[in-house]
This record gives sequence, structure tokens and C-alpha cells, in this order.
Amino acid sequence: MLLGCLTLPAQEYKELWLVGTAVPGGAQRLQKVSDGDWKYAGSLQVGELRVATTRKAGKLTQYFAPVLPDADVVNRGLAWKQTADAASPAWQVVVADGHYRLHVYTSQQQLRGEIVQPWGELFVGGGATASGWKEGKMQLMQRDIDNPYLWTWEGELKRHEGIEEPASFKFQGQDRWYPKALHPYAQDTDILKDTRLRTGGPDTKWTLSADGIYRITIDQFNETVKAELVK
Repeated sequence: MLLGCLTLPAQEYKELWLVGTAVPGGAQRLQKVSDGDWKYAGSLQVGELRVATTRKAGKLTQYFAPVLPDADVVNRGLAWKQTADAASPAWQVVVADGHYRLHVYTSQQQLRGEIVQPWGELFVGGGATASGWKEGKMQLMQRDIDNPYLWTWEGELKRHEGIEEPASFKFQGQDRWYPKALHPYAQDTDILKDTRLRTGGPDTKWTLSADGIYRITIDQFNETVKAELVK
């Protein structure tokens, strides 16, 4: 079930933690990936977890408690409310797995969680590629033989005048534009300067700062991209 709420002014947090019986070691720190977006990618055990503002409970600790009772951590976006009550409802983890990815959105007051499955294919497509924006003609990336979440591609990216968005590109989970895609957090991001990416969401694209031969590595699970200008 998808439960939304009004977008609120984003509160600043110095850190956020997952704590509880479902969390390896009892506590794991979330990574801040953008304003209002905190992420955890890793293992979870069967049990409960809470999102907290400190690693250890104290007088100033706040918790993000799910609005719905018995809320499963695997969901498409469930609302939470902030509370100082350490006994507030917890998020439920019903399956142990090593590839959980959680996003905690502090502006929308939502938590979204999934067990990430490796994609069967990954492509580079867009105006900066040789095939432009044509479906069925995108550039296939190569999956790592030991890590099914890791993909690499080497090839030319350059500005192609006379077509729409001639210097832009993105990554697709199929040789067409829908449904699976990877995007930068902001439009016209230079892939040589930002290692972050997100799965789905608004149709933002990377834009070249230089033409050339690129070597690109994508970690689908951790949502990172590394690009090198080879020549």
C-alpha cells in the first residue's frame, strides 16, 4: 500500500541510524545522498528496526515511526512521524537478505524499501551516443562475472548536433525507455564529477562536459557510477 503525505520543509539532521534486532550489529549508519534523502544498502535480519537520529538512545534521540501498524520495511513509500518515544512502532523485516536498500526521505516523511534484484541488462542511451535516442539501438553494458550488480562500458560519447539533447545520456534496464532507468540526482550532471545515481524518478540526464572515449562502471545495488575519460 502506498501512503503519501504533504511535502514539509526539510529538517536538517547531522546523522541518521538504523537500530534494532533486524540490523547487523544492532546499528548501521545511513548515508546522506542528497538534501532530504538518506540511504542504507546492505543486509537485514528478521526482526524490527527503527530509524533514529543517534546511534544510542538518549534524551535528544528522535525516531521516525511508521504511521501504519506493522509496517513492512519493503514498500513503495510509507509515511512516518517523528517522535521521542523509544517504544514507538517499529518497521518490520520478515525476510533476511543481504541486498536491502532503504531510502528515508526527510522532506516527504516517507521510507521506501526493497530487496534489490540484479537487472538482466543495462544499456547506455541518448543524444551523446552513436545511436542517439533510438530504442532498440542502445549500447549494451557488460555485467561483471563475479558481481551481478556491477556493470561496465567503454565507448565514445560526444555531442551530436541536430538532434534533441545532443550531449545528454542516461542508463536503461532494457533497450527501450521504460520501465527501468537510472538517473542523476540533478539535470545536466557531469558524470566525471558526481558518483551518485538513483533508480527511477524524474527523467534527469547526464550531460557531457567533454567529448571522448569513456570507461563507465555502475554499481546497481549501491547506486553509484564511476566514469573515466580514457582519451
